[in-house]
Amino acid sequence: MRMKRLLIAVSFSIMLLLGSTGLNNANAAAQTSISLDMPVEKSFPVTQGETITFSGQLIRTTNLEGIPNAMVNIVQQVPYGQSSMLLASGETDVDGFYSIPWAVDVESVAGVEGGSFGTQNTQGRENRFQVVVVARFDGDDQYSHAVSNAQSFEVRLNALAITVEKKTMYLAYEDAAVRIMITDTHGLLVDPDTITSRFDGNLVSLISESEGIYVFSVASLSPGSHQLQVIVQKRGHTSDDELITLDAMKRKTSINVVTSRPSYALGDTVTIMASLIDQSANQVVSDRTVSGALTSPKLTVRQLTFVDGKASYTLAKTDPVGTWTVSASFPGDRSYFASTKQMTFTVTKTGIVTPPPKETVEEKVSLSRLTFVDQTGSRLKDITVGQQVMIQAKVTSNFETTEEIAYISQVKDSEGITVALSWITGTLAAGQEFELAVSWIPEAPGEYTAEVFVWKSIKNPEPLSFEIKKSTITVS
Repeated sequence: MRMKRLLIAVSFSIMLLLGSTGLNNANAAAQTSISLDMPVEKSFPVTQGETITFSGQLIRTTNLEGIPNAMVNIVQQVPYGQSSMLLASGETDVDGFYSIPWAVDVESVAGVEGGSFGTQNTQGRENRFQVVVVARFDGDDQYSHAVSNAQSFEVRLNALAITVEKKTMYLAYEDAAVRIMITDTHGLLVDPDTITSRFDGNLVSLISESEGIYVFSVASLSPGSHQLQVIVQKRGHTSDDELITLDAMKRKTSINVVTSRPSYALGDTVTIMASLIDQSANQVVSDRTVSGALTSPKLTVRQLTFVDGKASYTLAKTDPVGTWTVSASFPGDRSYFASTKQMTFTVTKTGIVTPPPKETVEEKVSLSRLTFVDQTGSRLKDITVGQQVMIQAKVTSNFETTEEIAYISQVKDSEGITVALSWITGTLAAGQEFELAVSWIPEAPGEYTAEVFVWKSIKNPEPLSFEIKKSTITVS
């Protein structure tokens, strides 16, 4: 009886052992293997922002069948003791294949920021960095953990580049505009994360025109050399900076000098008109002083003082007859080049001129007082920004025949800078007089000075009116 109980107990123990062994075999995870292929659709090194695709297959090692719907991680291998970095993840398809894209982020894998040259760049070329990755399957209840062989490739920072569009040279007090274009390694226009600009050492703002294109503008560029510095930075890109030089050159000038008559008799008053011409703008420079001198045939020199472009000298009975010389000069300054001009006239004794000189008016064209009117001819008192203003003066012909004229108006602000220049041309018959006006629309409030004068033509700046008529105006 005792022996029978022992046999039953042994048999029951064997059954429990066999059952436990069978259960463990049923719960054992299947062995797996994973492959990682090098990307083939991209050349290396791969640039910041580009996308490469990692691919491979996860299989059971027992029957080489693919494992579907399994999560595969692409992991960067790092030195021992550091945590691996997950780059991208994706699932396998029904046959165990995976295809996982990754947008290259140099900062995340190389530990450098855009604009830095880094400390781990390969061979010191183009900010390249070596990246080693593996494909990893972390396993689950059915399948065991698997890691692929390592693959390595190079990545590099993208690079920002600045290109500039501007004039080679500017004239003093000319408005300047500079277009700044920012591109990456592939020549594509990109916006930087930060853009810092300084003009002559002072912080300035650039206006965004479109993606990657910015504009810097400066009004009335003062004479001399100016510098615009632009620095651009962007994550994952090397920075770039550009020092742009803007040279505002002095303006070329000429002097127009005439007398009221070609000849005079002793006792007459000689009227001399001199004007400084800005050749680049073909306009009178009224805020600069022209000096003059009168030289007699005996080489006696008398200094002339021009007021509003006009000077005079009364010939004494003791003055010599013959050819007199008028000299006019402008010494030049940091804005305008120097100019000189000479002309001559004849002086004769009274009563021996044959035929006697005709009585000649001093001006070929006379101007009345300048007024501001509207389009109906009514005088304006209160003028506002955006309002049309007619700058009007009465023109009287002192010609003996019909002649061409140019009626010119210029408006200057409180600093003497010309903000508007207009003219009309036409013909004026002998003795004819009529009102002429040109239009001006003020763009900003302030104090302005309007000037009108008459030339022979725009291309031939010979003054026909000796006096430049001026009037101030307040715009609110």
